[in-house]
Amino acid sequence: MVKLSVIVPFYNVQQYAPDTLRSLRANARDDYEFILVDDCSRDGTPGILERAERELPGAVVVRHERNGGLATARNTGLDRARGEYVTFLDGDDWLAPGYYDQLVARMDDLGCDFLRTDHVQCTARARSVHRVPHGRRDVVLDPRAAILPADRST
Repeated sequence: MVKLSVIVPFYNVQQYAPDTLRSLRANARDDYEFILVDDCSRDGTPGILERAERELPGAVVVRHERNGGLATARNTGLDRARGEYVTFLDGDDWLAPGYYDQLVARMDDLGCDFLRTDHVQCTARARSVHRVPHGRRDVVLDPRAAILPADRST
């Protein structure tokens, strides 16, 4: 059984895709699948994804015939996902080795269906930590209590 489905939309990100794919390789497990959605890229991204499909364990590439945008690409991935858990990563992002193992372990330990995590935003040499809106850690919350007003960032 597939434990985790990772959906990664790609659109004209040939400059960043190798780092993204390298970080996925450092997170690969036999029970993870990586659904790489090419949203009709017009640069070198399709070739990079073809190679990844051969070299990244659990990877499958899905190609759009027309560019549909981020939400459409994510929905395409959701249609293909078989995992107990699902997560998204953008085609120009990367993860630390073992990141997904930690997420899956926390989900299993807490017995919850959804996790929010902090993330680091990198712009040139600047790094900034973006914390989750609710600062409590390792606590399962009522989902309705954690829904933010539309004007607040999640």
